[in-house]
Parts: sequence; structure tokens; C-alpha cells
Amino acid sequence: MEELALGLAKEFKDPGSVRFYAWVLWNALRAEIYGMWEGALALVEWAIARVREALAASLMSSRKEGIRRPGALLAHLLNQQGLLPLLRQAPQWRVA
Repeated sequence: MEELALGLAKEFKDPGSVRFYAWVLWNALRAEIYGMWEGALALVEWAIARVREALAASLMSSRKEGIRRPGALLAHLLNQQGLLPLLRQAPQWRVA
């Protein structure tokens, strides 16, 4: 998961959000495994695709404003769909 999170941070030019990306990925996987949200990983995949689309659109825009905080956009999309609140309320797991 760390490699995936680092890859997203690099792709999105957002090194400050590596921990957030890793947290989302791990917790979406746990939500799937423990039956808290069937399709959690698919929803994360969908949200990442929307962020990619927004970044691509901003590159093509004549205004060149761009997406300054891709991690915030990802969080917003996941929050809108109800996944982020569920992940925040889920019990924290520790791996020994």
C-alpha cells in the first residue's frame, strides 16, 4: 500500500498527502474484507479516476489554474459518496 500511496503522490505531485492516500487505501481494503462496504475499493478507484480527469482537464484549460490540492479533491469525492465518514468511524486495526 505504501508503494501505491507513493505512486499516487508522485502522479498527483502531492507529496504531502502520502499518509492520507495510504490510509484511504488500507481502510478501503479493510472495509471490503470485513464487509463494512462492498465495493469500497471500486469507489476509491472511481474517485482516483475523477481526480486524474480533473488534473488532465486543468492541464488542457487555457486559464492554467490547475488543481492545487488533489488529496483534498479525493477526500471531497469520497466524502460525498459516504465512504470517508465510514472509514473515519471504523475501528482502528493494528498489525503485529
